[in-house]
Formats: sequence, structure tokens, C-alpha cells
Amino acid sequence: MRLIRVEDSVGQVLGYDTTYVGRDGATVLLPRGHVITKDDVERLRDSGVYFVWVEGNEESSDLMYEWEVSERVARAVAGDNTYVKPARQGSAWIMSSINGVLRVDINGLVKLNLSGNALLITKQDMNGVVKDELVGIIDVIPLSMQREEVEELLRFGNLINVVPFRRRRIGVIITGTEIYQGRKKDLYYPIIRARTDKYGWEIVFNTIVPDDEDKIMSAMKEAINNGAEALVITGGMSVDPTDKTPIAIRRLGAKVIAYGVPIKPTTMVMIALLNEAPILAVSAGGIYYSDYNAIDIFLPRLMADLVPSREEIAAMGHGGLLPSYKPEQRT
Repeated sequence: MRLIRVEDSVGQVLGYDTTYVGRDGATVLLPRGHVITKDDVERLRDSGVYFVWVEGNEESSDLMYEWEVSERVARAVAGDNTYVKPARQGSAWIMSSINGVLRVDINGLVKLNLSGNALLITKQDMNGVVKDELVGIIDVIPLSMQREEVEELLRFGNLINVVPFRRRRIGVIITGTEIYQGRKKDLYYPIIRARTDKYGWEIVFNTIVPDDEDKIMSAMKEAINNGAEALVITGGMSVDPTDKTPIAIRRLGAKVIAYGVPIKPTTMVMIALLNEAPILAVSAGGIYYSDYNAIDIFLPRLMADLVPSREEIAAMGHGGLLPSYKPEQRT
């Protein structure tokens, strides 16, 4: 490509998108491949563009331009259950092709980003994602690169993968004597249902039980017998005399991985395995912080059989103070 003044560009083929930045953000003023007209010259000047890249000399060049590089690098880093979608201005999007859990090779991402030529920008590792969701972006920094430089970037392969959900059938157990007796309305089921609808899971068992160890245990066994592959239990998770959920889970013989997680809100959480079935027991705080809480952090992982270790949970204390947390509310 050649860089020329806009007044000399009439009749030339634009080699690079020109951008207008206004109050509503950046937008493409004239796209790559557009043949520049006299009217375009004033439009470009009004937008602060006085020089443009136009096509020329590409066939004799060993250069690759950013729109070529971004797509090639994106295809290299995109792994299982992802696909690449070209975007404008040196970017390529990496999309999930399934519902599942995002896995990012963070060490590989850092090495790629240290190259100085391309950047991989992703959603957080271990996030639940859905089909056709944007999970990563490749941005190329220079306008052009030598082909041998591009080959160096292609060494970074399979940095982004999506692990499919292995489990789909959920049992939901709402605890609370006041809810069981009709004194209070249950507010948790719609929150859980929103997650199951989002990720394509099915609720195969749903019940409300009082704060009674035997009844909670009985409900857990009934849920498993009804085909539940994972259990979500709400309420009764603190140390009050009426909070019986953790006791019931232990009495049933479940292997407890964590009781209490370093996340605010929804700290009072228990993660356990009953034989092979994961159990996620969450405090009432998820009602007050319904947009994002421990259910969003842990349930997708458990449904993909990516059970966190005690060490992984302990490390969540770094960044565990979520932006939504309000000290005056229950957690």
C-alpha cells in the first residue's frame, strides 16, 4: 500500500478503513476497497483525515496486512469448540460454537501478547459461555508485518478452548421453614431457572423443604433418584441454629471440597460431591445479588466436570471482592 494525501487520492482504491470518532464512539467512515471520489475528500478532511492508505505494490511485497494477520493468528489460537469471525480494522473475533466453559491458556496468552505485534484479549478463564458468544479477540498492532514475523505468531496454537457441559439435569432444593410453611415466598427458583435456561440445562426435580436435616437428606436422595446429575441447594448455609444444610450434606456422606469460599457476595457456599454428583449449596445472599454470584462462578464448572480444587478456590480470594458487593447487604 501507499500513503498519499487525500487530495491526491481521487480514483484510488482505499487500502485501509478510515475511521470517524464521535460522541457515540468510533465508526468506519469509508471501508477498505472503496474507490475514493471528490466528495469523499471533503468528508475525510471534515473527520480529521488528511492522509490515506491506497492499494498498490502488494503483489511484489513480502508484507501481510493486519486484516490478513489477525484472521490467521485467530485461527491458530482458536481451539476446540470455537470458530473465527473476521472483524474490521485488524481484528478477528473468536466465538464459542457450543454451550460450555471457557478455558484459556494464560501462559500462552501472555507470551503472545509480549510479542508486540498481536494481542489476544479474552473473557475470563473458567467462565460459562453459550453458543455464538464472543470469547476472544485478536488485535494486530502494526499495519503490516513481514511474513516471517507472522509465522512466529502462528506458533501460539490452541490458546482458547471451550469444554462442553457433561451434565445437563439439575435437582433444585429450596430450604427454609418459613418458605415451606408459606410465610415467605421463594425468590431463588427464578434465579436458578434463568441460569438453566441460559446454558440449556434441565431442572428435573424441584422441591421446598423445611430446615430439617432428615428432610433435606431425603430431598437430595429423591433428586438423584429422579435423574438429577447435579444438585443446587439454597439457604440454611450460615451458623444459625436453624441452618441445617451443611450438616445434612455431610450426614449423607458427600465429600466436601469447600465450605465457605473467598468471594463477596455469597461467601457461605458449600461445594461437595455425592458419589460423582456435584452439589452446590448457596446462601440466601444470591437473592440480593441475583445478577452475578457464586452460582455463576461455580455451577458452569461443575456441570462441565471441572471441579475446583481447594487450592483453586483459595486463590479466588484475589479478585473475589466483586464489583456488585455492598457491605450493608446480606451476603
